[in-house]
Amino acid sequence: MARPSTRALCSLASVAMLSALANAAIAQEICGLASVQYNQMHSDGFEGQQTPATAGATPNISITDAAKTANTLPVTSAGLGKPLGYAPKIAKGVVPTVAIMSPLNAAALPGRTFEIRGTFTGPVNTGVSVNGSPARTFGNQWVATPIRPPAGPFTIDVIAAAYDGATANASRNVTVGNTVPKLELLPKQPGNIAPAKIGFGLRIAGEVTGNVRIDFDGDSVFDYDGPITTVPNTFTYAAAGVYTARAEAVVDRVPSVSEISVVMVDVVTQRERACAVYGELRTALAANDLEASLRTFTTHQQEALRPIFTALGANRAVFAARLGPIANGVIGLNSAELTILRTEEGLPVAYPLGIAAGTDGVWRITSF
Repeated sequence: MARPSTRALCSLASVAMLSALANAAIAQEICGLASVQYNQMHSDGFEGQQTPATAGATPNISITDAAKTANTLPVTSAGLGKPLGYAPKIAKGVVPTVAIMSPLNAAALPGRTFEIRGTFTGPVNTGVSVNGSPARTFGNQWVATPIRPPAGPFTIDVIAAAYDGATANASRNVTVGNTVPKLELLPKQPGNIAPAKIGFGLRIAGEVTGNVRIDFDGDSVFDYDGPITTVPNTFTYAAAGVYTARAEAVVDRVPSVSEISVVMVDVVTQRERACAVYGELRTALAANDLEASLRTFTTHQQEALRPIFTALGANRAVFAARLGPIANGVIGLNSAELTILRTEEGLPVAYPLGIAAGTDGVWRITSF
């Protein structure tokens, strides 16, 4: 799986750091938000903590031996207290909603580059897609990736999809023109994990008269009001949110405006989304629910894992109990690369876990 282009550390301790702790091998359980011992596991989807059975009490079941790392660390048996909280469970049977806020229906758009944005509701891990491509989301807002349709009539189709398959639709019909905009404010990234600095470029097709004014964070206060020669090329977003950056200038004696959205997310929200998927896998396995277990994976992974999960039979619940906590990793806007720590023969072993948004915007396991 490709590494996230925008990433943040998910835990307070990395596997590399832990390898130096000869007498206290402790990982930060990023999904349970509690420090746990390598020889303690959550067995039922982040609902509790228990010590695994002794070696030999259960079959040695593993479907990821090929991905096993060589890292083995000593363990201690000192208790580390109760978990501080858990990742949210994915609610089932909740129908999402979705609405398009911009552009308006029947709008005549002057240029072939425009932004589509709106709102949605739904349980954790609800995705939004626009004309088949995943949108960026935060809170109850979504922003489509920039599109460049041909001039003429164009239909915008938006789908909000819940993890369990429930969907909601919205559409707009617009007319796209062929005029090159006089002014375009262009972020160099679609967003990032706050706090972060975002680079900007300003494309101007004509001669500017007077000052350029830019409101980067959408608070109706211009962060820059000055000549085009000194326009800032970066802006720091301190907090998560969906920001509407706006530039104004008089170009070829015509007042021109350009708006673009920047989606800033936070580690907790992204972490909860990834953790909820992994929690759903463990919960479904513990319940011996084959189809629900496979649903946590991408379609390709479902086909590859179905024979293995089917062969596990009643041992699916045993396998669930042997899956370890997520101890470390990196998370980006649309994907996460995490590390699972399992105990095998009394020693902790690290395994990779990849989770990413599909074309519907729903996060699922891509590698395991």
